Amino acid sequence: MNREGSAPQAGRHGLGPAGRALLCVFLISTVLVVLALQTATGVTYLGGSSYNTEFANPTWWLAGFLLFVPIYLSSRRYPKHAAISVVAALVPQFALPTVVVYGYMDGGWGSGLEFFGYLFPIFMMPLFAAAAAVGAWLGRRKQRPQDGLRLAGR
Repeated sequence: MNREGSAPQAGRHGLGPAGRALLCVFLISTVLVVLALQTATGVTYLGGSSYNTEFANPTWWLAGFLLFVPIYLSSRRYPKHAAISVVAALVPQFALPTVVVYGYMDGGWGSGLEFFGYLFPIFMMPLFAAAAAVGAWLGRRKQRPQDGLRLAGR
């Protein structure tokens, strides 16, 4: 109970600005994953005994590589949370090939090659880590007031 005799409001001290930035990175990554899954053509009959299977749209899947931009921006603004922004972006990107692999195996289309889908998020890791490192480094430089004095010759 607070001074007025009422219970404190829930969510009043929820996410701070850094938490909201991390949530945005996670949501952008999740939206790209959902778009990749929802815009896939699925199983298409090509004629004879041929089928085309697509459980994730490759255009939206590859758009995940562009997540380095929000990771960089988040890391520059909140350098202490740079590593968390990389994780926030990668979790949905690793969930996507998991869903795709289960789609292939559940439908009987699996040949073992679908596990190469995990290469996309594995290749995203160094790109995202570099973007976070550069953003955090620049963010820390911006936050130190003594750098401005040194540049001004004082």
